[in-house]
Amino acid sequence: MAESRRWETYGGIEVEVPAEWGFGNSEWPSCVVQPPFGYVGRPGGIPLVGCRDDVPPLADRVPYLWFSALPKDPAIRSYDGGWVEESQIVAGVRITVLTDDDTLRSRLFASARPVLDDTDCPARHRILDGIEARPDPGLTGMGPVESVTICRYFTGNRPTNPVLSLSRVTGETAARLVRAILSAPEGSGPNTPGNCVPEVMYGDEAQVLVVRDGVRRQEVFVRYSGCDAHGFDDGHTRRWLTADALEVLLAGPHRPSGGLQSAVARLRRPSRFDPPGHGQ
Repeated sequence: MAESRRWETYGGIEVEVPAEWGFGNSEWPSCVVQPPFGYVGRPGGIPLVGCRDDVPPLADRVPYLWFSALPKDPAIRSYDGGWVEESQIVAGVRITVLTDDDTLRSRLFASARPVLDDTDCPARHRILDGIEARPDPGLTGMGPVESVTICRYFTGNRPTNPVLSLSRVTGETAARLVRAILSAPEGSGPNTPGNCVPEVMYGDEAQVLVVRDGVRRQEVFVRYSGCDAHGFDDGHTRRWLTADALEVLLAGPHRPSGGLQSAVARLRRPSRFDPPGHGQ
């Protein structure tokens, strides 16, 4: 039976990886809780105490693919047990693979490619214009939901493509997500503006949801980073963040790169949308 695979996206690059791999966010590839089958890593998060920029001991080692926003020269390093760490640059993004399987490493690099910019998650999107940007209204007039594309953007200054991750949910999962958004209380929150200085008040990442019902296409902006202006915005109504919606939106490849303010962090819960053994 053919191996199940999925596409992972970062900075305008996509790579096809084993479907059972988990996720990790940290300062260095080895500084995450090791999922049992391997994982896809993105920069960000808080390094574990005592962690260093090196591979784990052989008994604890699992394969990974790591995206980096700061390209360095390509490199190959060999380790004990036949493990090899190789880095390549694809369209300005550094991709690093650690594995003891030469065939897998070659296949991962062969699949790496730029994401076409005519998708639901273009590199130049109005959400990057600032906190006042809003989508065209509105979500309430749509028919039965068929799919939701989730686009996670870095909203700060970045020299490469700002798309941090991209995925799509369909069927009942998509319909349940939209119902959760529409049932959220009107307004903005939970907010804790007193916890941030002005420069970081709105954080450095946000999401754009592209909802389709088979006829119409509607965007929803999701803001959850920083301390203020949190919530869902369909261009007509702003609504509070809720745990039901965030179960999908802050899981898997969309796990936030940095920490969340406590009011938002309390809404996060273990998610069925994270593979078993997902990274920190």
